[in-house]
Amino acid sequence: SEAESQVIGEPAPPPWPDPKKFAKGPFASGEVGTLVYLGRAGKYAAPGVAFGVRLGYDLFRWLDVQANVTGASSNASTPPPELGQSFQTYLYAGEVRLKLQIHRFQLFAEGGAALAQVSTNVLEQVGVTHGSNYTFAAIGGGGLDYHTLNRHFSVGVGGDYLWLASFTGGHALSLDVYLRYTR
Repeated sequence: SEAESQVIGEPAPPPWPDPKKFAKGPFASGEVGTLVYLGRAGKYAAPGVAFGVRLGYDLFRWLDVQANVTGASSNASTPPPELGQSFQTYLYAGEVRLKLQIHRFQLFAEGGAALAQVSTNVLEQVGVTHGSNYTFAAIGGGGLDYHTLNRHFSVGVGGDYLWLASFTGGHALSLDVYLRYTR
């Protein structure tokens, strides 16, 4: 009868994706931001634009392992004869990420070890680099990740502190936004 028939619509989508569906597996993220040298190095190196890629694997819902490759371009403000030169900083890192999922949001802390490289010796004349453009680096930071309703994609913001072992006054901050794809 007509009184018994009902119109049944599709159920509303969930207000957030199920973390179990995106918590494990390989991922890749692309980042854009800035690298700012601090201390002695910051006197001679202007903040520069940075681009990075992270590739990794979600081992557990709370732990990732990842490789991080970042490149940044900065201008040096050194005394003559090297006036007005720019240089690039490259970072090759292995990291772990600890995560706390709260519905669509994820708080994370990350850290690891890296090899850092500057492209020229322009900072040697002001005593920042010392005969080598390479140094061991320690990296640590954190951020906030926001998952879209598409279980594969998230966006986020992050910041990392870099300690550059053999560069005098070798400290830097990296701040970025990113897009992440999780399989």
